[in-house]
Amino acid sequence: MSNSATITKIDQSLLEKLDPKGELNLASCLQCGRCSAGCTMRLEMGILPHQMNRMVLLGMEDELLSSKAIWTCASCHTCVSRCPMKVNTPALIDRLREMAKSAPTQDLEKIRTFNDEMLKSMKLFGRVYEMGMMGFYKMRTRDLFSDLAKFPTMLAKGKMKIFPPRTRARKAVSTIFDRVHRARRAK
Repeated sequence: MSNSATITKIDQSLLEKLDPKGELNLASCLQCGRCSAGCTMRLEMGILPHQMNRMVLLGMEDELLSSKAIWTCASCHTCVSRCPMKVNTPALIDRLREMAKSAPTQDLEKIRTFNDEMLKSMKLFGRVYEMGMMGFYKMRTRDLFSDLAKFPTMLAKGKMKIFPPRTRARKAVSTIFDRVHRARRAK
């Protein structure tokens, strides 16, 4: 049995904040769920991509900004590739993350910190250096020992490397991060 809901009000202010030029194509979302079916993080997100699109159209800003879903998205772009209307959900999530950073909540602070450290690692090494990223994450959250028992197993299985990866595209990835940073400051 599904829960029914009655829409009493549609608030376009969140949509206007997130997508003033209509670049994300959110209003075209058919709610077909193809994006959510292909989402690589759907079991962890809590709010699926097609649900996020609808929540923006309904102006549910507080629910979206306090959700774990916007920080759990892996930005793999599977949702965009599957969408028949080319709704750009990863770009929407990036904009929601920017909004959420200015209104931090205690519950999501560790997720935000993890996301920040992952992006820093990608910029510095061209891809994620898991061991370094986790070291900085642990220091910033002051949670040094909670996963320590897992470390030898992850090292033995090759899930973490002692040394950072050697990536030829390191400088190119760093340049992309710098361009995005400059573009955001220019807005």
